[in-house]
Amino acid sequence: MKKLILLHGALGSASMFDGLTEKLKGSFEVYAFNFSGHGGAPVNEEGFGIEVFAEELQVFITKHKLEGADVFGYSMGGYVALYLAASKPNLIGKIVTLGTKLTWTAEGAEEETARLNPELMKEKVPKYAALLKERHGKKQWKQVIWQTAGIMLELGDEPLLTMENLPLITNQVTILLGADDTMVGKEESENVATILPNGKFISIPNMPHPLEKVDLDTLCENLKNTLI
Repeated sequence: MKKLILLHGALGSASMFDGLTEKLKGSFEVYAFNFSGHGGAPVNEEGFGIEVFAEELQVFITKHKLEGADVFGYSMGGYVALYLAASKPNLIGKIVTLGTKLTWTAEGAEEETARLNPELMKEKVPKYAALLKERHGKKQWKQVIWQTAGIMLELGDEPLLTMENLPLITNQVTILLGADDTMVGKEESENVATILPNGKFISIPNMPHPLEKVDLDTLCENLKNTLI
């Protein structure tokens, strides 16, 4: 049975894949883990960022003997998978991303991070703030938000996926994007798919960005069609 690693997005956790994991059973041997600082996992003393998360993915693969396993990365998780593949394309198999922002600018990062303020979240979206507090722990949830904003600002200043290293990713990569995704642009996703040596872009009708609102049957079908 094919092995598949699921990577969560920014402010997310591995538990968000529980429903998807159930639907994938029988077709894949599924693995998921929390990036450091997420879902109650300790903060990595090496820092909080894409490079650190990519190293954690590499350690996870080595520890569980998952060399060659396929990877599905949602949002930030897709960026992590591609960044690791740029330097170690033979470590993992096929890559599928969903709702991954692949082109960053300083202006775009400023716009994205304007909403990443825990105090503002408690005022404007109290239910979501409470969810993040429960997901990451009352001692860590605010730190996760602030540090996620830091990641975005760093990517805006100096993107880690560039015209120089994207062509180095020789894995088969499928970039999925919901047609109703308001956070990630279709043009940027299509452009990156053309730069990748084995890239493909697929738009999924009626699918928004938040994973909680994604139709899991449709996502599961796309993963099976792409990876099996």
